Amino acid sequence: MKPDDHLTKAQRIEGSVKKLDLARDWEVIIEGVYGAVLHYIAYIAETKLGKHHETHKGLPKFLDESNLSGLAEAFRELESLRQSRWYGGKEDGEISRRVLSILERIKQEGGL
Repeated sequence: MKPDDHLTKAQRIEGSVKKLDLARDWEVIIEGVYGAVLHYIAYIAETKLGKHHETHKGLPKFLDESNLSGLAEAFRELESLRQSRWYGGKEDGEISRRVLSILERIKQEGGL
């Protein structure tokens, strides 16, 4: 996928996520943000490094080794929330706000 295609896909997914209800749709918001973040990071890495990591496995290490530690830290936090909350039952929108905040942090780290 070309870098601009990653960006377009990330923006499209993000737009869909933002239409959801923060409290009621938190599971889908987490997964959507995760998908958008993968594409944003691919775009950022391609534009800054000329390459990106193809999968989420090993992505934080790749980012750390590429001097993109801010992205690595944010991605680790998102992964942790995604894994720990999947079976949880919080329905007050707090988790949705947290993952959307991470999404914004990743975009800011990447200069988007």
